[in-house]
Amino acid sequence: MKEGTGKSDGTVSKRIIFGGLMLVYLLLLAVLALYYLNLRHKTFLTKGSIQDMGNPGVVLEGERSKEWREGNKYPYTTGMEYDFRIVNHDRRRVYDWRAEIQFAVNFDIDSSWNGEFSKVDHTLVVIPDEESSVVEKGREKTFGLVMITDDNEVAGDYRLSYKLDVHLTESPLFWLLLAGMGLTLTVFIADKINEAKYNKLKNKQEEIRGILQESFETFARIIDAKDPYTRGHSLRVAEYAKLIAGEMGYSEEDRERVYWIGMLHDIGKIGVTDLILQKPGRLDSSEYSLIQTHVDVGGRILEDFEALPGIAEGAKYHHERWDGKGYSTHRMGRDIPEIARIICVADSFDAMTSPRVYRKALSVEYARRELVSCAGTQFDPDIVPVMLRLIDSGQVPIEIEET
Repeated sequence: MKEGTGKSDGTVSKRIIFGGLMLVYLLLLAVLALYYLNLRHKTFLTKGSIQDMGNPGVVLEGERSKEWREGNKYPYTTGMEYDFRIVNHDRRRVYDWRAEIQFAVNFDIDSSWNGEFSKVDHTLVVIPDEESSVVEKGREKTFGLVMITDDNEVAGDYRLSYKLDVHLTESPLFWLLLAGMGLTLTVFIADKINEAKYNKLKNKQEEIRGILQESFETFARIIDAKDPYTRGHSLRVAEYAKLIAGEMGYSEEDRERVYWIGMLHDIGKIGVTDLILQKPGRLDSSEYSLIQTHVDVGGRILEDFEALPGIAEGAKYHHERWDGKGYSTHRMGRDIPEIARIICVADSFDAMTSPRVYRKALSVEYARRELVSCAGTQFDPDIVPVMLRLIDSGQVPIEIEET
């Protein structure tokens, strides 16, 4: 720390407390991550009877679908076709399962499907093929065999081993810790902003700006890290929004405010599953509905962040359209907060000119035509010309150096 900055012992103490709290949060997150890593490699076990139906959890069910006999005297040569299914009633995906099914009599395997079958004494051992080895939640996978025996015996008990596709983000404790970190960071930032107002010193303001820059960029990278194809998106949108605000005559202080708001406009995506964000293809209607919830989630996360006016509106309304056909409140025209209208243009331009998992980046010329075409329908017709001037002057697009 430089001498002559006028740092009080109270400020130093706050920094120590803040650093200590963040360290505790990070250590707890590390412990939780290790626990889930161990859980992901853990093998679970279910035991039961083939004849039991509708049991909860991950179960094995089955029945004979065909039966025939050869010969006129006992013991007959009996052929039986069995259909089995792995039923996943768990809320997580099942993978790498193995099954052992007990029979009371000896048997031979005539044919089978959807797996590799072998027998040890009176036990049928099943190893699924690659397609059948993964069972999504609420779904089932089938397999079966034709067996030859000298008795009319049904399958009995089974032993089913499997692994669960667990994720750290499904733990409520993870979100509590993340919320705690966010709350601690928010309180710290708010305290630093108030300190700058009281002290009115240039060096204090620069220091606070540095803290905001690092903190918000960290949060922006956390958001963008959920989808590797959007890396740097939040930072670019923040820069574009700041440039637009400058062209519209915003003060330096308000341009900085727009920049911070732009960084966290997609914070609600921390509540959207990675399976949807990283899906290698276009989303279906149900998946698109889920990803639309990120604006409401972001608005709720930031609604009490009073130190930065407009930050909740930027997150909540940046997907509204000028013609009222956006989401999620269907506001239209000037009923949409101006900060959200600015971010809408900046966000859409970067989305078009950045690569996605399902397509390459579109050209700047294409994005420019889309802005012109959608002015007055999707975009504010007064903000589009501002963005066009930035594009034509070469100020946009920009490259963000990732660290």
